[in-house]
Amino acid sequence: METLLQDLRVALRRLRASPGFTGVATLTLALAIGANVAIFTVVNAVLLRPLPYPDAERIVWVHHHAPGLELEELETSVGLIEHYREGARTLTPMAGVVTRGRNLTGGDRPARVRVAEVTPELFDVLATRPALGRPFLASDVEEGAAAVAILTHAAWQSRFGGAPDIIGRRVEVDGRSTEIVGVMPPGFAFPEPETALLLPLRLDPALGFGTFGIRGLARLAPGVELDAARRELAALQHRIPERFPEITADWLDRAGWSVSLEPLRDRVVGDAATTLWVLFGTVGLVLLVAGANVANLFLVRADARRREMAVRAALGASGGRIARTFLAESVLVGLLAGILGVLIAMAGVGLLVAHGPAELPRLHEVGVDGRVLAFAAALSVIAGLALGALPLPRLARQSSAALLRSGGRGSTAGRERHRARRLLIVSQMALALVLLVSAGLMLRSVARLHAVDPGFRAEGVLAVGVSLGDDAGRERAVAFYHRVLDEVAGLPGVASVGATNGLPIETSGTNGGSFRIESRPTADDELPPVAMWTAVTDGYFRTLGIPLLEGRAPVRSDAQGGRPVAWVNETFARRFLDGHALGERLRFGADTTWAEVVGVVGDVRAFGLDEEVPPMAYLPMTTTATATALELMHLVVRTDGAPAALALAIRAAVDRVDPTVPLTTVRPMEEILASSLARTSFTMALLAVAAGLALVLGVVGLYGVISYIVSQRTTEFGIRIALGARPTAVRAMVLREGLALALAGVIVGLIAAVATTRLLASLLFEVSAHDPATFAAVAAVLTGVSLLATYVPARVATRVDPMRVLRTD
Repeated sequence: METLLQDLRVALRRLRASPGFTGVATLTLALAIGANVAIFTVVNAVLLRPLPYPDAERIVWVHHHAPGLELEELETSVGLIEHYREGARTLTPMAGVVTRGRNLTGGDRPARVRVAEVTPELFDVLATRPALGRPFLASDVEEGAAAVAILTHAAWQSRFGGAPDIIGRRVEVDGRSTEIVGVMPPGFAFPEPETALLLPLRLDPALGFGTFGIRGLARLAPGVELDAARRELAALQHRIPERFPEITADWLDRAGWSVSLEPLRDRVVGDAATTLWVLFGTVGLVLLVAGANVANLFLVRADARRREMAVRAALGASGGRIARTFLAESVLVGLLAGILGVLIAMAGVGLLVAHGPAELPRLHEVGVDGRVLAFAAALSVIAGLALGALPLPRLARQSSAALLRSGGRGSTAGRERHRARRLLIVSQMALALVLLVSAGLMLRSVARLHAVDPGFRAEGVLAVGVSLGDDAGRERAVAFYHRVLDEVAGLPGVASVGATNGLPIETSGTNGGSFRIESRPTADDELPPVAMWTAVTDGYFRTLGIPLLEGRAPVRSDAQGGRPVAWVNETFARRFLDGHALGERLRFGADTTWAEVVGVVGDVRAFGLDEEVPPMAYLPMTTTATATALELMHLVVRTDGAPAALALAIRAAVDRVDPTVPLTTVRPMEEILASSLARTSFTMALLAVAAGLALVLGVVGLYGVISYIVSQRTTEFGIRIALGARPTAVRAMVLREGLALALAGVIVGLIAAVATTRLLASLLFEVSAHDPATFAAVAAVLTGVSLLATYVPARVATRVDPMRVLRTD
């Protein structure tokens, strides 16, 4: 131990004596370690840390598939939950969950809050109980039961100030007096961080196969493996016709019906795992590039100390003691870089949480913990040991006498001494090219997304959510929204206004399912067509600039008791009506009336710029299929000025109609449109930063190595010039050496990029992972920048004074 401490003290003195080397090596390594720790912090919270429930890995999510109905994924239904409760022995009783918005009155202010309606079984599935009060009981979901609710801890603190007497207090949820019976523990954020309230969900046993829209959760029974539960649920699908006579085995076959059972954590994480692992691999490559740069510094430092090492060896120092000298210095540099890297990472994590895409799951859980600090420490020590060990094999191959002979004045560096540095530079260039190609592919993907026509004009439009709640009744709701539209239309600066329950780009509010075409009846054994539909008012298409291709636009009377009508988009008309939609009559969902198609509008990217346009129908608020639409409508307001400037005036306009009605979101449509690009842009930005850093480090490394080689070959160049070599020939020789290193790196990098960029395929949009234009452009840029980095030391080589060199030797 005493010897180790002595080595560390000596190493610290040596590092202090070389502040330039120490500063550059530490800062270079710290930037790379900081980037790795920052991304690992996110990976740890989102992918590695278990969900905050006991034995969370045994909680499973049940969902279904019917590709024959063009429904790639369905949740579950009341009937199927009962079916699984009765037939599944590998699962605990299944819980049902439905999320929606509700108006909450009784806290510090009226607000539209996110609510999870849950069956009492959920508390057993999650193995979590309220911190205050009680969970839901079976009596809470009986018909006619008193209304009760459980607050999340965050809502208790933010909306009720953490009041200790909260249990038993009454609030209004959508106008219904409701008793608070519990408060969930801190950190509970199910099924999403925005959840403020839990309400009991009653499952009507009279419902059959039912409407799908309930999330089904269960816990694996003790001793049961996931595969066994999957096999049992798959077997239960064959018994569906026995329980639900309206569903035949032939219908299930034609629908391609199947069930999936997956861990809840996988469902929560979703496709974010691919993005995060790509980013983690990216910063890992940056660490390798930075490590190669610092390794070159250590090799140069080792060369400068070869004579010192020879003298120490000649005086009796063992090989192990000499090795500890290098390792002690490198480990200290690694630890210093690790400490600085953690500070950089903490700042970086703050930026990631603040500016990362909102759909990144578990973002609220991201933070530095013990596992992150252990990762940072391990990374620092491993990097330090690797850097210190790099010069040791070459020193060990030479005797002290050879070291003394080679350390004298006038010695030159041979090919053997430069081989390691050349190899590191080739590696740096190859890694930099991989990162540049990845960033280039993402950049092209974002450019393609920006070029997509969303089908509407977002500029100058403000979207405002107005929540009346679901207890108003259809007639009152229609009258209320029309009064609000009239008030807003009269505001100064408002050019036009309309409303919908499902904004483009966002998925909430849009309904979907099967429908009927009067002129094309489906046989009993034929699957009905499936489409999406949403409620709209007069002025909606005009305000968003959605083109009317055929027929007429909506008018106020369509929602005031006029004949049932509908509008369809171009995709709907082409897919289901052979392009001739006007005059056709449609029936949606359980609606008993036929709605006549009176207009065809342009296609709109309803679910995101990177999603296909779905067949879509637009219905007036009075259509039965839109019965659930009226609890929340989104105003779309076009203005010639700044959209956000209208927010206060719109709030006042809604207050004049009903001051108890809350606004939900107030966002410019341009911001909503940008949200469709958020994750891709976020990934591209991080890849671009990593690629830029790798490029700078690679070019600086190339410049440093060529400069060092030139300095070591000064005598050789002087002799060549003295013997008649032209300066241009010397310059060309140095340029060839630098270009050879760069081209070797480019070739290796292209091969590596072909193998690795396929991992990006799921993140790209209309761009091949092996896009030749991107590969060629990056290779050309990297080669050109490398030539510039080599040119400066090449010019230095031509300015050698042969007489001074010969006199010195």
